[in-house]
Amino acid sequence: MLRSSPLFQFKHGDHTCVFYRSQSFLESVLTPYITEGLRNGERCFCAQKPEVLRKLLYDLRFLGFDTDKEIKRGALELHTQDEIYFPNGSFEPLLLLELLMHSVEDSLKKGFTGFRSAGELAWAAHNDRHCDQLIGYEELVSQAYPTKTATGLCQYAIDDFSPNVLQSVLEHHKMHITDGGRLSCSHSSIDVNYAGYTTEIVADQYLIDPKYYYVIQQKRRSDVLAWGVAPTFEHANANAKQIIGARQLISDFQSIS
Repeated sequence: MLRSSPLFQFKHGDHTCVFYRSQSFLESVLTPYITEGLRNGERCFCAQKPEVLRKLLYDLRFLGFDTDKEIKRGALELHTQDEIYFPNGSFEPLLLLELLMHSVEDSLKKGFTGFRSAGELAWAAHNDRHCDQLIGYEELVSQAYPTKTATGLCQYAIDDFSPNVLQSVLEHHKMHITDGGRLSCSHSSIDVNYAGYTTEIVADQYLIDPKYYYVIQQKRRSDVLAWGVAPTFEHANANAKQIIGARQLISDFQSIS
């Protein structure tokens, strides 16, 4: 089923990554993500594999968008990986960050409500130097995005990267969506990192109005702090933050006592 709205909504300042195993799972995240941006009046910028770009255009047209019009007015920018990551034949993180920040500012000047990017990073998987550069770039973006009218989605083919690289990627993204494979083909989950805790929020991607189940754990000890169910992603996330905030107050009081 092609969703017309994303399971997980994002706001300006969010820098999220998706770990995927199949192109179909990636498309189930990417198409609603871009759809939401276009409907919100944002400028949507994509750096993708050619086959993903073709499928994205097809899906957007199926959902009723005039993609030629969106491209012409600058609301939809579609690029291949090489065009964005290797404009001069090599990957230059600082140059790319400068381009990204300029695009954010330019989007507002042109009347868009914000800037929304989605970038494929599979090209770095089998090159240690590229992986090191990429981690450095992700750190720069994670520092820059929270204060910008921008939303970012970074895409990683989970089976192509080493566990060490993926762990480093996680450290520079507040949220990450994971492809669970066959065992969870009807569900999608997102992990939200918050002040020493991780909240996993799970929903059925085939339901129009799914329920959102959440589990809160301490990062280091993996102890379950709480769990529950909410009608929307925003409610689940807000409930988790409230519970974590209350636990931190208790911990602070106990440490003072």
